[in-house]
Amino acid sequence: MIGSKKNEYDSALNTVVRFIPELAGVSGEIKASAREVRIRAGRPTVISCGGYDHMLQNKVSAKTVESCVSAFCESSVHSYEKELAQGYITLKGGHRAGFSGRAVYSGDKVTLIKNISSINIRIARSHVGCADKLAEIFTEKNSVKGLLIIGRPLSGKTTVLRDLCRTLGGRYKLALIDERDEIAAVTDGIPQLDVGVNTDIFSGFCKDDGIIRAIRCMSPDYVVTDELGADISVIEQCLNCGVGLIMTAHCEDLSEMYLNRDIKRLTESGAISHAAALSMDRYGVHMTVLKLPVGGPVKVER
Repeated sequence: MIGSKKNEYDSALNTVVRFIPELAGVSGEIKASAREVRIRAGRPTVISCGGYDHMLQNKVSAKTVESCVSAFCESSVHSYEKELAQGYITLKGGHRAGFSGRAVYSGDKVTLIKNISSINIRIARSHVGCADKLAEIFTEKNSVKGLLIIGRPLSGKTTVLRDLCRTLGGRYKLALIDERDEIAAVTDGIPQLDVGVNTDIFSGFCKDDGIIRAIRCMSPDYVVTDELGADISVIEQCLNCGVGLIMTAHCEDLSEMYLNRDIKRLTESGAISHAAALSMDRYGVHMTVLKLPVGGPVKVER
């Protein structure tokens, strides 16, 4: 079971508490369990705590939402147009602010989101030891060609992935493709979150380009990336070079995982030999480690 820390809440909301002071006044229990904070114009602020939501007794104005966005952009929204077009900004410490509003298109591509009406701040947490059970499968007797961490949104996938990097980065050469700067939160070339002493970080690279560069330049034992999305041909390059792959994917459970066409191709190709299924309740996140023999039945490792 994965625990929590309240100081990460304060770090994630440091930028906005001056506009919404009620956020600073919640209990330590709420701070410790908070996963997301949703700020919506004309409505109360909601703190999602895993198994329940805590609603503040406030009403956020459109001006407050605008002030929060400006603060995220360091008072230069124009400089962050690319990030705003993607719908999110990665904050210091690996936290992420996502946005919804009015889309501005150029052809079939969104070039800007303006009149932002909702902000969702996802709190990045480091929980040392939460991936210990998963790290145990990486032994000489139980060779792991590839690992897929599955679970619903907010089930702890990125948190577990980060701690797994910390652990495996002491035993293997890892190449971390940190596309959104959420896992290592690199600032001035230095990771702000512990992802292992032997981990090379590719910040801001798209998955395909990052994986290929990592294989060519850093000779890793494993390539690590959050959220399934790499092209199957790139994954095959990993296999052909003897490089293992560690990824996450959004899935409700194991049965849904096998209905996902991309995941099915991965398992059939032999790129993924193990899976870790995460589930969440109000008491924390729970993990089941699964072995996925190609073409065979699923075996649960106790």
